[in-house]
Amino acid sequence: MNAGEIGKVKLNLAMLEDINDDMDFCLKLAKEESVIILPGIAVRLKNWLRVTFAIEFCLLQEGLGRVKVFCQRHAKKQ
Repeated sequence: MNAGEIGKVKLNLAMLEDINDDMDFCLKLAKEESVIILPGIAVRLKNWLRVTFAIEFCLLQEGLGRVKVFCQRHAKKQ
C-alpha cells in the first residue's frame, strides 16, 4: 500500500455551478462520487482542498477520475 500527499488544490469557484465553498464541494463530492477530500477550511485554507491518499495507485486513479467527472458535471456552462 502506498501513502502520501498529492498536495493542496485551490478551488476556482467561478468555474463551478452550485458549489458555494470548499466544504460544499467536499460534501457534494462525497455524496455524488463517494470520494472523500479534506476541505481546506479544516486547516484554515478557505476554498482550498487537501488531497491525501493511502490506497493502491489504481484505486487512486479511479478516485481522481471520479473527481474529474464531478467537476465536469458541476462546471458552468459556457
